[in-house]
Parts: sequence; C-alpha cells; structure tokens
Amino acid sequence: MNPIKMRRVAKLIALAISVLCLSSCGGSSSSGSGAGGGVSEPSNDRLEPGLQGQIPLAEQLNGNAAEGYRKGLRLVGENTILDRGANFSMAWLDDCAYITTTSPGQIFGPASSPYIDPQYSALNGMAVIDASDPENPELIDILQSPAMIAPHESIQANQARHIIVATRGGGTALDVYEAIDCRKPILKASVNIGIGITLPPLPDLPGGIGSIDQGLAFMGHAMCITDDGLTAYATSSAQSNAVIDLTDLEDPKLIQLYSPASHDCGLNPEGTRLYQANFGFVSLGLGLPNGPAVGQNGLMILDVSGFQDRSTPPSPFLFGTQPPLIGFLGWSNLMDGEAPTAGSHTARWFKNGGRTYVYSSDEWPTAGVCPWAHSRIIDITDEANPVLASDIVLDVNKLENCAQTEIDIANYSAHYVGFDDVNNATILFMSYYTGGLRVWDIHDPANPFEIAYWHPAPNPDVPTVLLSEGFGSSADRWDAVATYIRYRPETGHIWIAGYSAGFQILEFTRSAGSTVPKPTGQ
Repeated sequence: MNPIKMRRVAKLIALAISVLCLSSCGGSSSSGSGAGGGVSEPSNDRLEPGLQGQIPLAEQLNGNAAEGYRKGLRLVGENTILDRGANFSMAWLDDCAYITTTSPGQIFGPASSPYIDPQYSALNGMAVIDASDPENPELIDILQSPAMIAPHESIQANQARHIIVATRGGGTALDVYEAIDCRKPILKASVNIGIGITLPPLPDLPGGIGSIDQGLAFMGHAMCITDDGLTAYATSSAQSNAVIDLTDLEDPKLIQLYSPASHDCGLNPEGTRLYQANFGFVSLGLGLPNGPAVGQNGLMILDVSGFQDRSTPPSPFLFGTQPPLIGFLGWSNLMDGEAPTAGSHTARWFKNGGRTYVYSSDEWPTAGVCPWAHSRIIDITDEANPVLASDIVLDVNKLENCAQTEIDIANYSAHYVGFDDVNNATILFMSYYTGGLRVWDIHDPANPFEIAYWHPAPNPDVPTVLLSEGFGSSADRWDAVATYIRYRPETGHIWIAGYSAGFQILEFTRSAGSTVPKPTGQ
C-alpha cells in the first residue's frame, strides 16, 4: 500500500475509534469523573466563535451563546442556588463553598443598591454549599447578617481558624463567622468599623428597604486575611483601608484606618507584606521615584510587620499613618492599552521557580468601555524594585478589535484569580466576567499562554433587570464569572460561581494539554 493510502486508512481508523469512544464514554458536559477528578475524556469542546474571550452579539441573538463555550474543561456538578442570580463572590473551607451576592438589583429590582438591606428576600446573602459529593453539590442554607447580606467582594475565609469574614459593601458592618463544621457557620460577631451613617431598621416599606448602612471614613469593598487568621485588611477603593484585629472572634477590633485606600489586596504567607492594588480610575500619572502619583494605578508593597506582631498599637484617633512603603510599580491605563476608566483591582502573591510574583489585574466592570482591562504578572523578588514580567491580554482587550467587541453588550474585563499551588504556581485561573473562566500556563511567568476556558451556560430561570446585562448577566444570552477560583489539588477539581449559573465544579479534559497538574489523590 502506498504511503498516501496508508495515511488515509490511519485517519479512518482514528475517526472510527473516536466515534466509538464518544458513544461508549458519553459526551455530556453535565457530569464528570466525580470524586476522582483529573483529566477526563471526551473533551466535548465548544470553541468560542469569535475573538479570544468574545461572545459576539450575533451569537447572543441567534441563541448559540446560550449553550456556553468551553475548551479543555468540563462540568462535574453544579448547584443553581435556587436560581437567585447575582452570585459574585466566593470563599471556601474544607468541602464547603460560601457564595455571596452583589448588585441586588439582579434579584430585587433596579431601585436596589448595596447600601440598602433587601432583607425581605431569603435568597440574598451567603449561600452555604456542601460539595463533598462533587457531582451533586448541596445547598445547605443562605445566611443573612448585616455585612453578609451585601458584602460585594469582601468575603474571605481562613482555613487555619475556620472563619469567614466580610464587610458590608459601601458600609461599616463587619461580620465574623466561625465554621468548625464547614456546613454550619456560626455568627460570632457583627460590629461597625470606622465612621458611617447606620440607621435602625425602618418600617416595612414597598420595595423591602430594611436598614441603611452608609460608610463615610470607611466604605467596605474587598478584603484580605493573613494566613494565621489573626489580622484582616479591609479595603474601600476611594477613602481609607481598615486594619482589623481578629484575635477575639467575638470582639474584633479596629486597629486603625489609613490612606491611600486600595481596591483590593493580598499578603505574603508570613503576613508581613501587604500588596495593595491602588485604583487610580483615570490615571495619567507616570509615577514618582519614591511612590505613586496621586490617583495612579499600580502595585504598592507595604511593610505591615508592625500590625502582624502588634508592635504598632491601635490608633487612638481612628486614623493612623500609612505602613512603610517598600516598593511601587505604577502604570497608566491609557498608556497601557486599557479603557480610560480602568483601575487596579487585584493583587495576589505566588511563587514560581524560586522567584516571587504578584498577579495583578485591572478592572472596569461594565459594557461599552473597550478595551476594558487586562492582567499582568509582576516579579517582586526584589521587593524594593518590582518589575513587570508579562502582560496577559486577551484578543477582546486589544484596541484594534474594539470595532468588533464594542457592540456585544458585554463586559470583557479581568477580575479575580486562582492558582494550582501558590507556593509553586504553574497554572493561573482568571475570572473574566463575560469572558468566563480563563486558564493560562505560567510555567514560564515571562511567557504565559492560554490552555483552557469556560463560559457557563446562562440560567434562563434567573430574571434579568434593567442594566444587569452591562454588568453580570444577560439571562438567556450569556453568563459572567467574577469570583475567586479554587483549585483542589487532591481531586483536580476547579470551583467557580457563575452570576446566573450558580456554583459549578469543573475538571480538565485532554484538550487542555499535557501541562495541567495531575491530581495528588490519584
């Protein structure tokens, strides 16, 4: 047989084997390999039809986008959390996930805001999910308390002490839960920090307004907690950050407020370095040799060892001085190829190959501001002189593609992050709003590349309200992923929450390539 015929026969045999595998192994994307996790088959990829990260308007309108898109990932199990929508932030302990809501207008109507308690709805608050059976995650409860009812991006959990902490979005409430049994969090304290306007519960009114908590000197937004679980740093974007002593769970205390505020933050494992994502909004400054220009985007590295060892006493005047500045790397959103409204958002520590890095993302979370915001990897091995290792830019974040993406009624902004192993990270997970979940190989942080992605199929049973399409969900057209991402090394499972889809557990398929980590439990 000549070589050409031999190749044709080989292709036919390979095709036949593929068909047999699909028919015998199954091609459903609604179930995976269960507790075993890892790399599964078949891949059942459904590739993005447009640019990298894009859900084109035409595909939204003809219904194709409602099936979701995926490469290198498949669904193991999910829980829609009673079809409530507005799932925006996630933390976790042991086999449990804790998922909170934001933009209450998604559930309660366009007149709602994070500063008004929609307590009349049992759907709003912290959903407790038992994921011990990965194929059938179970909703245990939805807990409501002054901060957890609208914590925006602040919910954080600490494994060492089995605690869950959050501040009220835009307000002053601080809630501390203890979850020795992860299925049964217990509220240990709910206090107010900083200065704000906190009114007692109002009479029942049309629209369900309960109480008002509006921060002034401090407005809750996001948070990071030291690995020992004793200190929390609560950020507030525009005003001041709060340093909180969690030693006594029933009596958490404010150590001090300080400026400049940051959008979000991260910490090193020792709790002695704070990495602030300074949100500059319209930031045209180029930076100063000794620190950030006013209103500039960037990564600020602060020495917080005084807070960690409590050698810095609580401030008697509420406000204290900024912790000592160690290093700063600034950038201008416009000069860095981002939207004029983009600002620094996320800063999370990781190590790779003996060097130390921070993953940093910018954000602008609405439709209509192409090219939105992208991510970067910053080498902080020399923490006094942080340097850019690489930019992570999707095609939807390139200025030359704005004519194609601006019409999509979508939000293609970077947001939060996860790693396969923060102490030796090789895989980077990014939540990207309409861009879904993105997975990049960072074996070489200077040359990262994408290996997988996941756009959840939107949940049509979640109602859409005015303007929600520009932020988190478009009902039956597309869904957004905005949460932190958990990778479980023992099973190879990946945890996310979709804005309308709810809690989802994923796993890699072979089309993600050979560099994905192998589950340690197998």
